[in-house]
Amino acid sequence: MTTKTPRGPYAKGIARRAEILKIALEVYQSSGRQGPTLRSIAAAVGVTEAAVLHYFDSKDDLLVAILEERDRTYGETYDLATPDGVLALMEHTIGTPGLVKLFVDMSAAAADPQHPAHRFMRRRSEELADLGAQMLGPGHEWQTRVLVAAMDGLQLQWLRDPTVDVVGDLKRLYRALTADDVRET
Repeated sequence: MTTKTPRGPYAKGIARRAEILKIALEVYQSSGRQGPTLRSIAAAVGVTEAAVLHYFDSKDDLLVAILEERDRTYGETYDLATPDGVLALMEHTIGTPGLVKLFVDMSAAAADPQHPAHRFMRRRSEELADLGAQMLGPGHEWQTRVLVAAMDGLQLQWLRDPTVDVVGDLKRLYRALTADDVRET
């Protein structure tokens, strides 16, 4: 007697999930500060909300997957190992308030180790630390942490007050943190 093993995902299901993520990311990128509803994402995909969620374990898993898709897409578009690439990304980011709100919401949710965003944010922090080491060189971990904290915090401030100059503040902070007297301490 043979034992049945569960089959893996089908190619059509994988493709459909990827299509949903691509469309959901586009909907988030064009949404306002409150972000889109699940209903509006489903409508853009041309299916029901239940059909969208069929491809994810939960709504929170969908939201984290959208952020993962954002990072993958932006990683292909921007050279995040250079200050100019990071600043170009931040310039683009402030044009996507719904996506910024999603990031802020998932950042807060990540405080719960059981939440799907927890693993994503931990992995993101490690990847950003690696990128910071490429950009600033080894031995400048605290500068990288401060830059990442500033990027995250400035996005939150910008959501509350759209007059916050996220890119300008980051440029000034980068210059201050990379000045010779600061780098050596």
